[in-house]
Amino acid sequence: MRWGKGRENTGQVSFRSARTVCLSTLGRLRRSGAVAVVCAVGVASCGGDSGTSPIASKAEAPVASIGFNKSIDSVEIERNNTVTATFYDASGNAVSAGTTSWTSSDTTVATVSSAGVITGLKVGTATVTLTADKVIKTIAVIVTPPAIVSITFPVTSFTMTEGDTLTIPPPKIVDRTGAVVTGRIPSYVSSSGSVAISSAGVATAVVAGSATVTATLDTAHAVLTFTVNPVHIAQVKLIPAVLDLGVGHTIATQASAYNGQGTKFSGRAYTYALDNPSVASVSSTGIVQGLVPGKTTLTVTTAGTSVRIPVSVAQLQTNSFTIDLKFVGNVSQTVRNAAAQAVARWQQIVSAPLIPYHIVTAVNDCGTGIPAVDTTETNMMIIVTTDKIDGPGKTVGEGGPCVLRDDSPQTTALGTLTIDTADVAGLAAQGLLVPVITHEMGHILGIGTLWQGIPSYANLASGLGGANPVFVGHAARVASAALGFTADSSLGVPIENTGTVGDGTRDSHWRASVFGHELMTGTIHNGLNPLSLVTIETLADFGYTVVPEAAEDFDILNANSPGSYVQPSDRIGTGAGLTIGETLRFPQFTTTRGGRLKPIPNAKQPQAPL
Repeated sequence: MRWGKGRENTGQVSFRSARTVCLSTLGRLRRSGAVAVVCAVGVASCGGDSGTSPIASKAEAPVASIGFNKSIDSVEIERNNTVTATFYDASGNAVSAGTTSWTSSDTTVATVSSAGVITGLKVGTATVTLTADKVIKTIAVIVTPPAIVSITFPVTSFTMTEGDTLTIPPPKIVDRTGAVVTGRIPSYVSSSGSVAISSAGVATAVVAGSATVTATLDTAHAVLTFTVNPVHIAQVKLIPAVLDLGVGHTIATQASAYNGQGTKFSGRAYTYALDNPSVASVSSTGIVQGLVPGKTTLTVTTAGTSVRIPVSVAQLQTNSFTIDLKFVGNVSQTVRNAAAQAVARWQQIVSAPLIPYHIVTAVNDCGTGIPAVDTTETNMMIIVTTDKIDGPGKTVGEGGPCVLRDDSPQTTALGTLTIDTADVAGLAAQGLLVPVITHEMGHILGIGTLWQGIPSYANLASGLGGANPVFVGHAARVASAALGFTADSSLGVPIENTGTVGDGTRDSHWRASVFGHELMTGTIHNGLNPLSLVTIETLADFGYTVVPEAAEDFDILNANSPGSYVQPSDRIGTGAGLTIGETLRFPQFTTTRGGRLKPIPNAKQPQAPL
């Protein structure tokens, strides 16, 4: 069917609106072979060729919503972008719009034409609004400076020495209009670890080698080349400086290189070699493992400078260290069983027997109610008692070393442990009695007690009572760095710094904010109390022979997972953890091998809990 031309006064009307359509919805009437169509809406008729009756029309549904082809528009200064709009009725069908109107909220930033063409005028933001049939739609417009087309540096090639830094000179930046741009800084990316580059364009020569640094601004790029020459290495050091280990045991080492002024170089690569690889093996990262009894030498090299470290591998006896328990008074079988489990755990960790000593003490020498002792102890004795201390949920126990060996290393010969009878049932019901007793035995061995107030161990801790107390024994430092608790083995192991001095927690445990639920923090968790390599190597720093492999799989990645400490409403609660209420006892005497007891001058007195 063809639409006829409009004619006046003939019953035919021309179409004046694109929104008027003819619908054949009311029926057909046959007149002289012609079909008459009645329009559902409107009175306009549709002209037609001969034999065709006029057809009435209907208006399209009104615009209910507007969609843009983009969610935000970005346009450069003096450039145009077109925003395309689509109109929809209430049913989501695309329709045509009647009158439309485009406006800009800030015509000094951007203008918009009646066809939706946006022109950027100056850097800034504006809002463009489209109105159609009383429906309003807005789009944010960002006007950007002209795009950068070139970045040119006065120098593109640099030679540096390891450890040097330099600031890349500012480049000449040109935009598409040919104008020189100031105040903009390119982004920098280095191609290798030889050169580190900051966002401000400061290059640091890390290790010998070469690298390219790419500077980027918009779509423009420039490439700079760097050559890093090796620096003279004056000295290489290894921690530990002497490697003594057992067959099947491993030790993680840490190498460092220094210049003639003692400045340490970071990011260096080291090679490790053993002159007798049948005795021990070494990994590419410096982990040494004992294979068979014997001696060898480890050579660590970087940039042609080496250090040689003696390695001794011994066949350690198993279960040769024992803790003898002496139960005094009415100690329940529950406590006896838990103490035996705790002893078994520490006997897995300390591998070599101690020197036998004769111990002679009087009643109350090691605490009120502690009986006299007269015995030759080949390893270590712990006197275990239960007593009413202060009721449930408060102080769960008292304990620590009492008598130390007089010879170096001054390890514990006799310690004491008292559990509050009011807490036994609650601790046992929650599965916490064994970890609590294991924790207390750790104090008897020396964790938190030997590094305070004992002259022979005074150099193993620093900053006690201050904001950052740390344990500085080298074996523990290496372990802490290897597990990620500290950034470098030169840093001390964090000791608890919260609470007040003398409260039984501060200065006597590992810092809970760093070590999470490790056994020797001041918090016990339900089933989550791993004994870490840091604790084991601390015993090595005291002079014990230890088994590093006895450590549980525990490092910074799982220090607080699964489960984190939650302070319960009472000390022995159902929360994820509880702060240990304990009274720490410190060594009061040393004893000679013949049994002569000598008081420790200015011996530290017990620390009560909060």
